[in-house]
Amino acid sequence: METFCNAQTFANNYCDDEKIPKKLIKLLLFTYNSKFDRNVNSKLPFSDIVAANTANGDKYIFRFNGKEYPFSVFSDNELQKFDKKMLKNVKRIEESKLRSLKLACSLDLVNPRIVIGNSINGIFDILIVFQENGIEKVIDYARNLIMSKENYYEIFKFYELNIVDKMDLYNIYYIMNKFGDYEHIYEYLIFTKEIFNELSKKDEFSFFGEKYDRNGINRHNYLLFGNDFDCLFFQSADVGHMKYNKLIREIDDFTENPTVKTKHITYVKDENKYKLRARNFGYFTFDLLSNLVSDEEVKEILLSNGRYGECHVNANRLAMSLSDSDKASAYVVGGKFKENETDYFFHSWIEIDDKNVVIDFNHNIVMNRDKYYKLYEIVAISKTPVLEMRDIVQTVIHDAGFSMHPMELNYFGTEIMRDLKKNEKVFKK
Repeated sequence: METFCNAQTFANNYCDDEKIPKKLIKLLLFTYNSKFDRNVNSKLPFSDIVAANTANGDKYIFRFNGKEYPFSVFSDNELQKFDKKMLKNVKRIEESKLRSLKLACSLDLVNPRIVIGNSINGIFDILIVFQENGIEKVIDYARNLIMSKENYYEIFKFYELNIVDKMDLYNIYYIMNKFGDYEHIYEYLIFTKEIFNELSKKDEFSFFGEKYDRNGINRHNYLLFGNDFDCLFFQSADVGHMKYNKLIREIDDFTENPTVKTKHITYVKDENKYKLRARNFGYFTFDLLSNLVSDEEVKEILLSNGRYGECHVNANRLAMSLSDSDKASAYVVGGKFKENETDYFFHSWIEIDDKNVVIDFNHNIVMNRDKYYKLYEIVAISKTPVLEMRDIVQTVIHDAGFSMHPMELNYFGTEIMRDLKKNEKVFKK
């Protein structure tokens, strides 16, 4: 990345001598206050900031240079505790880069993009741009602001250097992990097209020049779901903020290496199972999927961190390996589990109705369904009978010849199958 380290040469629009107007400083200080203090200050006589409730959802109006600029305070939205706390602290400026990247991927926004540019606030500002009620708006994490893009650019004299979407961010994240390079994020964000173009000349990165990623997922699906549907990228700052974080981590560590001693897990010899007991969660017994399989290669994967990242395809494979009696009452389930107060991961697993049990390949665990839902705060989105999923795979993949991501089958397989049956002549010989 040495050749891309002169990014500051692209900051020509920034002027070191330009001072931020005093009235604008009032706006920036206003967003540090509590909601109560803001409401009081906005009702004071001759205030430059007044309370409002516009048709576009803005809560305040900022009077500046003879004009009125509606805006809202970002921290008033439904966010995780980490962000709410950070947005009231001066450290939010330091955190704004990674938090903006992560939130652009996880917030429920229409057409979210990351914009990097210059303004009177400084060089290389990072903003989230999205659409709301037909208007393009900006989220500025560093200033705790939500404002129309047009007004924000005018007030802060913002100039764009580059714009990236979710799929671009995933590819950037992929490169960073591939090369272990986490220091040049600004260069990746500014020179995105140039970097992708150069890397696409290599076979390993040829997908950078296409509209599909290395797993065959198209850009449109990334805008809907994000990174391979499985995780929220640029989320390193979230580690440690899960509700059941310590307990789930203990379970995950144990299911990778069951020989280690743990605080809440013991082996029950009479039942030949493991028991978990936690004061804030309760008690349940469980087994390891690795204890129930005979294939040594699969067992090795289950007892390692290599089991992660392929839950959708693993759920399908696992479903087809069940006994005939279990298949009769089993489902492939596509859903999501809670990562923190506001974020969910898309995930797939197996449920067997007759046994009220869940089999989760990626967690190497077999446990009671009700306890599983409570532990991971599960939300099931789609349940497809295993025998029906077998027919879906045969029809969609083999007969019709469609190339589909396993998650699309797990979540939308029934609908896809129904549509194909209406047009069987199209794909049958």
